[in-house]
Amino acid sequence: MSDVDVSVTPTAEVVAGWFDEHARSLASYAARRVGPGLARDIVSDTFRVACERFGDYDAARGAERAWLFGIATNLIRHHWRSEERRLRIQARALNETTSAVDPLLRVDDRLDASARYERVVDAVATLAPDDRDLLVLIAWEQMTSREVADVLGIPAGTIRSRLNRIRTQLAEIVNEGETHG
Repeated sequence: MSDVDVSVTPTAEVVAGWFDEHARSLASYAARRVGPGLARDIVSDTFRVACERFGDYDAARGAERAWLFGIATNLIRHHWRSEERRLRIQARALNETTSAVDPLLRVDDRLDASARYERVVDAVATLAPDDRDLLVLIAWEQMTSREVADVLGIPAGTIRSRLNRIRTQLAEIVNEGETHG
């Protein structure tokens, strides 16, 4: 028999409950941001950090979901350069797929769509990591401004104004590419 204490601490029990409730949505979020392989690591690291920093959790500042998404977002920020490369690979794959289907039908339409997609990917890649996080949480995770504010630790009004600025910035970059492309 081993002398190792295998009892579960109250912290581990709480975080295990959070895992049961939120791991799937965190995995989906992380997979869209960094791919499925790294997503497992992000989720694992998120709950490891949650256990390690459980004493830092303050329910008055937001629900545990927001705290966990905040941890995951911070972990993902360390990988934002990989995210940019992945977006560029997706853009190239789209170009290859559209050209392999039928090179003679609607060539102009596919070229225009492919070029526009590439401009959008390039425009998103130019965003600051904080802006990219905000955009992804709103667009992919369909979080409310309040939820994103909790995740990022900033006021909800700031979320709305930053989102408006990001949309304007992206539109300008994409439209500029269309007029100069």
